[in-house]
Amino acid sequence: MLSRAGQSVLSRSAGSLPSAPIAQTPDQCSAVACSPSLPPKGLVTRRPLLNTATRRFTIDCRIAKNCDMDPRKPQQHPAQAIQTPGAVQSVWGSATMASDKFAPFGSQKPMNFDGEISLMRHRMGICSHRGQKPDHPNQDDFFALSRSDSLLLGVLDGHGPDGHDVAHFLQERLPLLVMKGLRREPDAWDRVVGTAIEDLCNRAKDELDGKAEDSGTTVTMLMLDQQNDASRDSIEDIRHIRLRCAFLGDSMAVHARRLGRNGTWQVTNLTRVHKPDRPDEAARIESVGGMVQHEEYGSSSLMTPQWSLAMSRSFGDFHAVPWGLSSEPEFAQAMLEPQFEHLVLACSDGVWDVIPPAQAVKFVGKFLPEEAQLAVERLVSKAQIRWQETGDCADDVTAILVWPDLDAVGRR
Repeated sequence: MLSRAGQSVLSRSAGSLPSAPIAQTPDQCSAVACSPSLPPKGLVTRRPLLNTATRRFTIDCRIAKNCDMDPRKPQQHPAQAIQTPGAVQSVWGSATMASDKFAPFGSQKPMNFDGEISLMRHRMGICSHRGQKPDHPNQDDFFALSRSDSLLLGVLDGHGPDGHDVAHFLQERLPLLVMKGLRREPDAWDRVVGTAIEDLCNRAKDELDGKAEDSGTTVTMLMLDQQNDASRDSIEDIRHIRLRCAFLGDSMAVHARRLGRNGTWQVTNLTRVHKPDRPDEAARIESVGGMVQHEEYGSSSLMTPQWSLAMSRSFGDFHAVPWGLSSEPEFAQAMLEPQFEHLVLACSDGVWDVIPPAQAVKFVGKFLPEEAQLAVERLVSKAQIRWQETGDCADDVTAILVWPDLDAVGRR
């Protein structure tokens, strides 16, 4: 999906938004320059090691650096319109500008934020870098909406001439419809998400001026929350967190757990990527008269009169619907038990095409939960290096890492 996709990454840790630097007067600058604590000119000294709290990369400092606005002027995600003011902290990808096509390869996608980011319950990191595709900007997108009792996040990977616009359209609207639906039916995740995507497919045909005909996006969306169950009356039951997943396309998400810091990670793939040669997907495509073509190196494509698609389900790509493309999501669920340490990793295929899930989990698992942002940045950089080693092109790379805080849930 390199020719028609994009991807992103981010992360979080404790701390508040960094304040603006304090201007110094010439006298103050002179005093600093002449400070006797500085080494004499010509001497080379080793920088002192920073303590762990100081050297943490946090979501806060990344927002301040990468947001496309004054960091002192937050911008709400559209889904926050139905929430109690101040109850939601959000981080989400900015709309693509015409100039983004000329952004340096490997540059970070601009992002928006709103709320007191330090109040996010779970430790999180997000990073999204542009690939090496001269004709396209970064077509990945992402969002994270955090409440005291839940976290809703998603990774989207656009493809086609206008895939970035299709991805952003879905990124701004899907969380709003899902949150509305879950207010009425908290446990009807499958029905709420499926209805929301169906509604947005109909709206996209009118609101995107035909851009979704030949372009589309994957979406992998996850929600962490505490299941409402009156039968659970012990503290251990209360501390269980429910992890729900909905996915379209090939942006994968994995859940990993281990017993203690020195334990071995047990990795579970929450998604079954929608490839045309997946046996059940191939049968569905062929049942409506479509055709699956097997490519070199084990890949496959859904064939259409216009061009081929490297996936069997997506949002958009309406030209391929008569040939077997589906926009119906699939779902998965897991319960996070308090005796384990957990992490959740959602990425675009810019990561998964070059780094296997178990290897990616092992890599980010070496970092502390408070270093989630640093972990995803290093993971994205590692993926970019892998792409450079394979040829002249590199896909967009996006990743979201979450270390769920089960202890915080127990303190509700």
